[in-house]
Amino acid sequence: MSTPTVPLPVDADPVLGEMLDQFVTCLCAELSAGGRPACACCLVWGTTQPPATFCDCDCNGGHGQAWVRVMRWDPAATVNQAVRRQCQAWRYRVWIEAGVYRCVAAVADGQGNPPTCEQRAADAWGLLTDARLIRQAAACCAAFKGKVVDFISEEPTAVLGACSGVLIQFAVEL
Repeated sequence: MSTPTVPLPVDADPVLGEMLDQFVTCLCAELSAGGRPACACCLVWGTTQPPATFCDCDCNGGHGQAWVRVMRWDPAATVNQAVRRQCQAWRYRVWIEAGVYRCVAAVADGQGNPPTCEQRAADAWGLLTDARLIRQAAACCAAFKGKVVDFISEEPTAVLGACSGVLIQFAVEL
């Protein structure tokens, strides 16, 4: 059985593919420029956030993983089906999520001592910085120039093991 050819972003979707590809680049660059690079910075697929498989990864001064994913598509306008006789472009809003996972002090050390307040505060300040950098990437990325972009939500992720993070969700009208 042969492996299927992976399409280029513009071939996968001429509008959304290129926009997502550019936004992943913007997100990775913004995190790095802000002193918070991630080991993995990827476009992912799925109905939920990706597993935190790179959370404990250290690389070239960075750690963790960042992602971009499409959450869903909604119609932006209705089309009168009675007069539609040929292919027609659909107008829709795509909901996009961007997030990052990082290692956090959440488990006891070798002597059974829980993380200190200072360790937890350092994690919180780092994740708050990540939140600002993700918002900045979405607000400043050329991929969204001339598009209507609506902020939906921002929230921390649950602490799982020694991993936590932050994500934002926004919608872009296409």
